[in-house]
Amino acid sequence: MDADKLCMDAENKTRRPLACYFVGGLLLCFLVAAIAFGIAMHLGWPEIFCRSGLLKAHGMCAIFGMIGATLAAMRKYYQALITEETDATKGQPSEKINWGWGWQYYYVTRPLLGAILGALSFTLSYVGIQILAKPSDIQLSNHGRYLLFGLALVSGFSVSHVLNRLNSVAKQVFKASSSKR
Repeated sequence: MDADKLCMDAENKTRRPLACYFVGGLLLCFLVAAIAFGIAMHLGWPEIFCRSGLLKAHGMCAIFGMIGATLAAMRKYYQALITEETDATKGQPSEKINWGWGWQYYYVTRPLLGAILGALSFTLSYVGIQILAKPSDIQLSNHGRYLLFGLALVSGFSVSHVLNRLNSVAKQVFKASSSKR
């Protein structure tokens, strides 16, 4: 790598690409933005989300999904840095962290994917509730909302597992429908 694309860590003279610092800063921005939007939505802004309790809960699930995915990406980010740093301190050879476009894309899109999966978890849960109850009887209590928010947070935190589960369910559904022909 070029010297102008690397930054020197002052504490231990480790050279890291600028992408490393960009990703870390962007993940922090995603977390702060998600928390700020969650607080704003809880306080009634933007008004379009607050007209309907259902839409507000849906938006809050997206925010919780984004928070969960951002926390998971931050965890993976600092674990990689700490592993590299620990190996360097001990004098052990370590694999260099790959800061190529693929990993940068992974870290940048992970929070957005978490938001989508958080909203999707709300949608799928709500559809399940509608199947079990009469549509006119559906009322989400505060405890029910908190459960959905927690589900969205976990969905965002474990994006890969949720996508694998959705993929296996989709395979079963489409396999069953194609075998009936």
